[in-house]
Amino acid sequence: MAPREGLVVMRPKDTSGKGIVIPIDGPAGSGKSTMAKTIADKLGWDYLESGALYRAVGLSVLEAGGSPEDKEVAIAQAENLDFGCRKTGQGWRNFLNDQDATENLREERVSDAASKVSTYPGVRAALLEFQRSYGLKKGAVIDGRDIGTVVFPGAQVKFFLDADIEVRIQRRFGELREKGVDFDPETLGANLRERDRRDREREQAPLVSAEDAIRIETTSLSIDQVLEIMISAISDKYPEVFPTH
Repeated sequence: MAPREGLVVMRPKDTSGKGIVIPIDGPAGSGKSTMAKTIADKLGWDYLESGALYRAVGLSVLEAGGSPEDKEVAIAQAENLDFGCRKTGQGWRNFLNDQDATENLREERVSDAASKVSTYPGVRAALLEFQRSYGLKKGAVIDGRDIGTVVFPGAQVKFFLDADIEVRIQRRFGELREKGVDFDPETLGANLRERDRRDREREQAPLVSAEDAIRIETTSLSIDQVLEIMISAISDKYPEVFPTH
């Protein structure tokens, strides 16, 4: 039955965010992962920890009985990667081949494998395509180091988070203490500084803010303060994804 003339028909908002991707880049300890997960939770969208992808390929190669030094095997695993981040009772967890692989991805053997497979252009191309497939079913929030500059340069809202190096080191200390991981503070601090240098100076996809990214200095801001800035920017651009707006 057609609506009566003059009657305003209210249609429900589509809050799924289908096709929308929010990139959040920044160095380690800047708060990008915390904010990406928090925003994904708030919106009910997908979340992807892009930094775990090469580890996932390395672990896939090892579990298949292959060698990370075999380029063709590595490329095949990358092209058929079954990986995703899921929200569980333990928070966001990384799943590989439908199994929780969060802890396995941190193993030293996996780190070694990841460093080897990441050198293959075919693997990099496959993972670029994998990341770009996110957001097709519903919105996605992806954190990394080149998401807004390389993976989704056309994203309408993108963020770059940063913080003072000493603050980032202290945050990293706190994360490891919370997980019960033993570490040497001096070594960890030196490693973070070296990682910063490598990320910013590498020739391919260096860690830089996209020109159109919203830069947030998180040194003296709380999680809630950063969240308010980010949610405001997202809601201004995409008011339809907020059911209360």
